Amino acid sequence: MVDEKVGYEIHLKQLPVGIPTENNFKFVRVSVPAPKQGEFLVRNIWMSVDPYMRGRMRETKSHLPSFQLNKPLEGACVGQVIESKNNQFKVGDYLLSNFGWRQYWLSTDGSGITKVDPNMAPIQSYLGVLGMTGLTAYVGLLKVGELRENNGDSTVFVSAASGAVGSIACQIAKIKGCHVVGSAGSLKKVKWLLDQARVDYAFNYKEVQDNISSELKKFCPNGIDIYFDNVGGKHLEAALDNMKTFGKIVLCGMISQYNLPASQQSGPSNLFLAITNRLKIQGFIVRDHYHVLSQFHTSMSKWIRQEKIKWQETVVEGLENAPKAFIALFKGEHIGKMLVKI
Repeated sequence: MVDEKVGYEIHLKQLPVGIPTENNFKFVRVSVPAPKQGEFLVRNIWMSVDPYMRGRMRETKSHLPSFQLNKPLEGACVGQVIESKNNQFKVGDYLLSNFGWRQYWLSTDGSGITKVDPNMAPIQSYLGVLGMTGLTAYVGLLKVGELRENNGDSTVFVSAASGAVGSIACQIAKIKGCHVVGSAGSLKKVKWLLDQARVDYAFNYKEVQDNISSELKKFCPNGIDIYFDNVGGKHLEAALDNMKTFGKIVLCGMISQYNLPASQQSGPSNLFLAITNRLKIQGFIVRDHYHVLSQFHTSMSKWIRQEKIKWQETVVEGLENAPKAFIALFKGEHIGKMLVKI
């Protein structure tokens, strides 16, 4: 009889109310079976925590099913094959999958799994700039926002601009020749946006909480062509005040609303401006755009080689600390991509 390995997983113990707490999660010891014929076993090395996961921690209709209580959570991760009885996946291969929040996982057929090249970039990059994070920024701006090359006559505003998606969106807009304005939640983040992401203007929204619209009017005097929304709430209202006629609002996320009960979630009070200014407002889900992955990888790899894209990572060590990393997303305690090194 083959001895089973012992591993650990993070389970959702109870649905959060408001901002999640560590009490909503539990660190669980589990047995890990050896692979049978056609199967292979992977040890995770890196995993991603992302704001969208909060939406799966409530009982509501969505594009993804809710997480099940007392089961391991899911999310993007990169791991390495450590045992294999499958000829297509060899020991030592690095794989991208959605089996995060656990040390080990067993695949029976290899479906939904992508091999990644550790020689092309650090493997954790496939969770960030070369992964769904980068693709989200790329699709949101270029496909949904329909941004084209220009000579600085287009203005792009990005909220949560120092975050994983926002920071890449800012830099793609700069590559395309836009005037770029970003909001962030601390002076440190603002400095990074100005010095590293090379945005034209960045501001700490916490210092102008009730005057975001005035701040935008000051630095987008001719109006905003594209608003890349990661926040919702007051940011969305302020952008609506300052959009150009026929401007576009790309709804990527609404982190200001994620922890509110449905009864307290609110839409913009000035939505009528979308009619008078003939705006296009569109939400999107990155999973609908996997057909542009090859195009995205070609473009992003080129920009990285040209040193036109920079990124930040906030790394938390240890699977047991994954809940802390996730909770920190809603407290602004990170810059760039939040990762857990397992």
